Formats: sequence, structure tokens, C-alpha cells
Amino acid sequence: MRLVDEGKVAATFVDSQTGQAVRITPRPDSREQARRFAPDARSRWHAYLIAYQLMPVTDLLAAQPVTLTVDLKAIISRNGIRTVCDCCGEEIINAREVVRNGQTLCRTCAGDGYYRIENR
Repeated sequence: MRLVDEGKVAATFVDSQTGQAVRITPRPDSREQARRFAPDARSRWHAYLIAYQLMPVTDLLAAQPVTLTVDLKAIISRNGIRTVCDCCGEEIINAREVVRNGQTLCRTCAGDGYYRIENR
């Protein structure tokens, strides 16, 4: 499974037993609402910092039931399976390793990561 950056701030939570899923997003007006909770803040950023701690969750976040378009088994993979990358030494969980030329590699060391280690 490959994650895609859609440029959105959201998280989807799935009950792995039932397959039911809910997506949590910031409410579109939460920034405007923040100014109401911290009208005397010295900057917009400070207003957000203060208000997001005070605002009721229902004013800050929206929850929406969703249906996954990817098979849940593909997301979960093989729970409890652990191995170590032969290149970087980091642990790899849930059968996400890549085996190449007899070596067990994490996706990053296999060249399919979202970051690159500097000075390697």
C-alpha cells in the first residue's frame, strides 16, 4: 500500500474488526472561530495556539463516516510480522519489507521511500 499526499489535513480511523471507518478533518471555519476564543492574542498564530486548546472539539474537528476504497487486509497486511532492514538496521513491521538480491530492505533503502538519508 502506498500513501498519497493529497495536501489535506485529515486522518482516517478504521475499526479493524468491523471495517467501519471515520475520517476526521478540521472544520473549515475553525481558524475564524479561533479568533473568537482568543481575541486579544498578539498574533494570528498565537490566537490559534490558545484557541485550539480551549475550543470544543465539535467546533474544531468534523467526523464523517467513510467507506474504504482499498481492501482493509491490504492495509493491515500481516500483523505481528517483524524483520530488520539489512541496510539501515531499522525494524520493518507488517510484511512491508522488500527482498532484493537476497537482502531484506525497508522501502526507503529499496529506493521507494518518501525521504532520502543524507550523507549515505
